[in-house]
Amino acid sequence: MHNYYKEEEILGKAYDRKLMKRLLTYLKPYKFSVLAGLIFLLIASFLELLGPILVKIAIDVHIKNGNFTGLRNIAIVYVILLICGFSFSYLHNYIMEMVGQKTMYDIRKKIFSHLQNLSLSFFDRNPVGRLMTRLTNDVETLNEMFTSGVITVFNDIFILTGIIVILISFNFKLALITFSVLPLLFYATFLFRKKVRQTYRLIRLRLAKINSFLQENITGMNIVQLFNRENKNFKEFRKLNKDHMDAFLKTIFYYAVFFPSVEIISSLAIALILWYGGINVIKGSLTFGALVAFIQYAQRFYRPIQDLSEKYNIMQAAMASSERIFKLLDNREIVPESENPVELTQPPHSIEFKNVWFAYNDEDYILKNISFKVNKGEKIAIVGATGAGKTSIINLLCRFYDVSKGEICLNGIN
Repeated sequence: MHNYYKEEEILGKAYDRKLMKRLLTYLKPYKFSVLAGLIFLLIASFLELLGPILVKIAIDVHIKNGNFTGLRNIAIVYVILLICGFSFSYLHNYIMEMVGQKTMYDIRKKIFSHLQNLSLSFFDRNPVGRLMTRLTNDVETLNEMFTSGVITVFNDIFILTGIIVILISFNFKLALITFSVLPLLFYATFLFRKKVRQTYRLIRLRLAKINSFLQENITGMNIVQLFNRENKNFKEFRKLNKDHMDAFLKTIFYYAVFFPSVEIISSLAIALILWYGGINVIKGSLTFGALVAFIQYAQRFYRPIQDLSEKYNIMQAAMASSERIFKLLDNREIVPESENPVELTQPPHSIEFKNVWFAYNDEDYILKNISFKVNKGEKIAIVGATGAGKTSIINLLCRFYDVSKGEICLNGIN
């Protein structure tokens, strides 16, 4: 169980090329949908970038000159841009959510199919709660990466690049003033990422403990009630539940501090733009419409940086989840089939154990050098104390497990 918790603490890299390459194979059947979603997202982002330019034109060209017709036309174009932007954003979200759900369906189906083919010895060493976490929490984390991780990173980079180019083209010095607060923003983002990284690890670890505890208690409820442990186990669960809640509250605290901090930093940038830009407007070296557009772009400039810090955590959690999922899928713990099996056309006339040794774990043998033969029509009784190996003999006979040494023969055939 300790190794299970240790595995849950794995944070993973924010990006692992091998894992990502393997993950993207699940998107291959939906590559055209993903491409369409990316195109719709980039179009929506491009339309969003045009908004402040229209505001600049409206102020500097039409409002300044009292051109009501031109102002009306700009307003109509602005509304059309908003409607188109909404439509493309809707199409992107719908397509990517659909792709995410279909990908989750495929991954869960593959995991469950793989679990059905594993030997019972695998399930002896892996609690049900652990496997449930793979099928539920870890797969859901991958869905978050598919829907709002990989694709939207490109969108954030596209928006940042577009805004930087537009700001520099408007006024290079004022653009530098806008970028002057970036060191503060990067420091706040780095600190936030570091703190949230730790709390995410705590959340995963404590969720794993809850899953394991619930699995043991629900499957063993007859033992719990037999020994009158309801109150004691409830206190243990209450502690585990509280630890999980406290970890989540820490994450909420860091989010509650980070986003207002970004707002304060962006407000500082706006104040600097108003001060320096206002001076330039008074001097006549900058138009009032350009100043308004600058402020709007500055407000939009810091949002993608916020998003990228969140995407880092999403990607990191997804890499850790994918590592655990692929570790499960790569497990080949199965009872090997014979290359040339002999088909039994009739019921066996003899069952024979020849010097059979068997251990569930390494060389901790439950059965040692067991030999006996039962012919057709004979009846035998297998007796012994608890743990003597009675059930193990039946499990070996049904070939739920393979013998460690020796042979089990039907009609003299191994």
